[in-house]
Amino acid sequence: MDHLFAEHATRKPEVDRQRWDACAFVAALEAAVLALGEHAASLDALNVFPVADRDTGTNLLLTAQAALRAARAASDTGLAAVTCSAAHGALRAAHGNSGVILSQFFRAWAEVAAQREYLDTAALSAGFARADTLARQALLQPVEGTMITVLRAAAEAAQEAEAAGLPLAELLAHVRDAALAAVARTPELLPILRQQGVVDAGAQGLAVFLDAWAAAARGERPTLVPMRMPPPPTHSGAADPHGYCFNALLRVPSHRRNELLQTLASYGESIELVGDDALLRVHLHTQQPDLVIECLRAYGRLDSLAVERLSADGPETIIAEPRQSALLVFSPAPTIRAWARRSGALALAPSPTLTEPARLAARLATLPVDRLLVLPARQEDAAVAREAARQLERPRLVVLPTHSLAAQLTALLVYEPGHEDHAEEKLLDLLGRLRTVEIDQEGTPEAPRWIARSGTWQAIHATPEEALLAGLAHLHVQEAELCTLVIGEAIGDVTGLHRAIRDQWPHLEIELFWGHQPAPALSMALE
Repeated sequence: MDHLFAEHATRKPEVDRQRWDACAFVAALEAAVLALGEHAASLDALNVFPVADRDTGTNLLLTAQAALRAARAASDTGLAAVTCSAAHGALRAAHGNSGVILSQFFRAWAEVAAQREYLDTAALSAGFARADTLARQALLQPVEGTMITVLRAAAEAAQEAEAAGLPLAELLAHVRDAALAAVARTPELLPILRQQGVVDAGAQGLAVFLDAWAAAARGERPTLVPMRMPPPPTHSGAADPHGYCFNALLRVPSHRRNELLQTLASYGESIELVGDDALLRVHLHTQQPDLVIECLRAYGRLDSLAVERLSADGPETIIAEPRQSALLVFSPAPTIRAWARRSGALALAPSPTLTEPARLAARLATLPVDRLLVLPARQEDAAVAREAARQLERPRLVVLPTHSLAAQLTALLVYEPGHEDHAEEKLLDLLGRLRTVEIDQEGTPEAPRWIARSGTWQAIHATPEEALLAGLAHLHVQEAELCTLVIGEAIGDVTGLHRAIRDQWPHLEIELFWGHQPAPALSMALE
């Protein structure tokens, strides 16, 4: 067995696959994140409903990664704390329809595990039933042929399996099979899917997650492989992205939430409200973001706000109100840009126009911001930003020394929206402690070379695993606690990379992040 769950079972022999404790839950969540990372790009391409903004896979991946990150931080405190932390992490990171529904999936497990030390088949059945209920409650107008259809099928399958006395692994396999059958039915339930010749992207993503759980319970690899990329949706069927995607965290009294839901119905569509006792996640598509902000402020206090202009070319962050400070992320990694937007930051991809300081300065001069903290991923982007800063009176640019994707991501993960005034000192301290290596693929497909580089040091190897290990050794990995890896398009299956690190340095915590960047193939940071 070469799956992550098998690794955890080997290192902790007391793990019982007939019931999941905190360790097993985290291992299963790791397996699901790995699967979503491999499928995210194909899920994005599959996305046509409710609008063809091609971000469903990214939304699911980032939500699940946030849940995993929070669960790991609580992994020594028991199942209840782990599932509660995962639910809270997912709620704060949830974005888009799919991310919000997935956050309810995690909330269900937190509720079911609140008084438990482990999840057995009865608890799993209860968890799937609760996830089905919560997901439907989150939607103002539930639509079949989407993730909620798969959750209903999963809940019914779990109840059938429990009633039949099936063991945990077989219960999850039964749930997985029911989920796949439900995904296959989505075009029958949603005309736009039938017109485009695709299944629902969110439904497929949830099936990927459940397939990973079923495989984890057996200590095996998932059975699903990424779907072949479909062509872009035709205008005859798919709705063109238009308007704005609005995501906010709001502190509002629980007795006013139903009233808020009805009020928001007059401002847009695809409305979802989910939350816990402290926070409410608000998502909707709207043509009137300014009015939505006014509405939310009348009900409570905004903790975070992200407004994106929907476009067939991908979302673009809008600064809806004047700010003293904001964060600007230059990155070739689409998923890092997506995470930046979810954090309320601006995100720009490298382009010919942005390599000219004058054009960059002209673009930034239109922003209602006094000061911009800039996180570049490459030396050349940092140079362009510094030259643009010389040409700008407002906003004032502060270019931080992030010269790798892994350093950029690590800085972004500790960034707190609304606390930019103190962010510079905190980020500089973090960046000063990071050690980074980037790995590029060169040569031919028949004879590839993998080149690890850090400053003036470099090493050439025949496989990415060898280059990765050489890079980690160069960085004195035995002194580190956390390894962050940003995965590029040149890397397929990451299981070998993960296992190579575990075999050499089992003490090291590994954070995998699928950047989907063209280059470098891998970027790593140690801290």
